[in-house]
Amino acid sequence: MANLESIVSNLFGAGGKSRSGNLQYPMDVGHMSRSDHYVQFFINEQIDAKASISGGAVPRAPTTRASGSITLYMPNQIQVSQKANYGEAEIGLLVAGAIASYQTVSGGLSQIDLGSVADTLKKEGGNTVAKALEGAGATGAVAAKAIASGETTNNRTEMKFEGIDRRSFQFSFRLLPRSSKEAQAIQEIVTLFRYHSMPGFTDDSLGRTLKAPSTFDIRYHPEEHLHKIGTCALEAVDVKYGGDRPQFFKDNQPTETELTLTFKELDIVTKEKVAQGF
Repeated sequence: MANLESIVSNLFGAGGKSRSGNLQYPMDVGHMSRSDHYVQFFINEQIDAKASISGGAVPRAPTTRASGSITLYMPNQIQVSQKANYGEAEIGLLVAGAIASYQTVSGGLSQIDLGSVADTLKKEGGNTVAKALEGAGATGAVAAKAIASGETTNNRTEMKFEGIDRRSFQFSFRLLPRSSKEAQAIQEIVTLFRYHSMPGFTDDSLGRTLKAPSTFDIRYHPEEHLHKIGTCALEAVDVKYGGDRPQFFKDNQPTETELTLTFKELDIVTKEKVAQGF
């Protein structure tokens, strides 16, 4: 069985570009009825791309699709989650009063309760003075005002849309080799994911510029009833060897490898994207 150094040498040619060929687990994935559902990972290598430590640039650096792909069995569960972010915005008394007054203008200026507006201004002015005193070191000014008046201000808040999070996808695979050939393929698969998730130094003399990691395109087979996934960055690669206790074959290959991959989409998903199947 080849060691890790020879595996890396076989996987990557000159300049760090991946050699052609497909890696898969199990070996019969996509060909047996029990494994005709699978997930395929395509690697986009940024051979000539550069990412400066001090900042980035737009648009993104161009990528080149690596020859071959990684094919793994479909996990027991796959999921997609999307999150819209909302926050509470405080509406002050002056703004609330102005809005209320503006809404009544359609009924005529005579419909505006000038006494209510004046009372609002008076209260807001008192609150402003108390807050200013509190900020100047007069601790308890706001509380003293509330105690003296027997009233407290109930801050009016409104929900407002603030944006959306990028989608994340996590895949966990339990890899149990049934032969030395499968054990070799598992080690190559793990090494390839680890390799392409990391940056590399460029040839600049200061050694402070990093070559950006590769990106990934992920595809389910079949996918007509599942969500599509846009181009992703591989945020984390977690590898565990052995099950309840360390176990190895006679050639020192582990009898079990657990691989967990965490991806994040580069672009955000909108209504238009969902309508396209994302």
